[in-house]
Amino acid sequence: MGALAPDMVLQPTFILVRPEFEGNIGSVSRVMKNFGFTDLRLVNPNKNYRGAEARMMACDAADVLKNAQVFESLEDALQDINVALATSSGRYRSRDLDDLQDALPKLETCLENNKLAVVLGNERNGLLENELAMCSMKVRIESSDIYPALNLASAAGILAYQISLRMGKKHKQSQEAPKIAALPLPCEVEEFFVLMDEVLTRASFSRAYNKEKIALELRQVYHRMNPTKRENNLMKAALLKISKSLT
Repeated sequence: MGALAPDMVLQPTFILVRPEFEGNIGSVSRVMKNFGFTDLRLVNPNKNYRGAEARMMACDAADVLKNAQVFESLEDALQDINVALATSSGRYRSRDLDDLQDALPKLETCLENNKLAVVLGNERNGLLENELAMCSMKVRIESSDIYPALNLASAAGILAYQISLRMGKKHKQSQEAPKIAALPLPCEVEEFFVLMDEVLTRASFSRAYNKEKIALELRQVYHRMNPTKRENNLMKAALLKISKSLT
């Protein structure tokens, strides 16, 4: 296949949240290595995540499995990630999801100068609402309505293939092509929302009973905007100015 990613395109991370079946963890390790990806992170996996079945399914990707990092929370696993791409079948979710094909152009623009993570949820229940809220992109892999939920490794394989294609395209682009601005890290995004919460509370914008709902909706708006690091800092500075005027 050859090298797919130039130096300016960072290797993606794959994050499995609360994976239950060790065979799936091994299979994801294998499909990652199929496309040259090695950064696997696990959030609260079962204790035997490197067991015999996992090693068997990983085959020659045992190194990916062995080097997988374990985290207590998705928030911790995302600390160095600029763009988090969450997946869900959407069957039990009220939030809107983008079809993967519709999201690919936006994904491609994020690959340069930003670290991407693909976030896959638990085999039985997928990602929780608060976990989806941490991710800036949320997609549904188009599949039959008869049975839309894909196997964990199948979903990882489809996404790894699509990402590798986009990385290969970036490799072929002219070095004179405009650089894509860096996106804020999760900690910088959270700093913005902490400040926004303080300002809205002091301005009596929301009441206690609907505060959480409004905060979630504003977070969704923020992620649809897809602000750069500079734009995030600019909005934060504006909030600080507003905050001072409320004193």
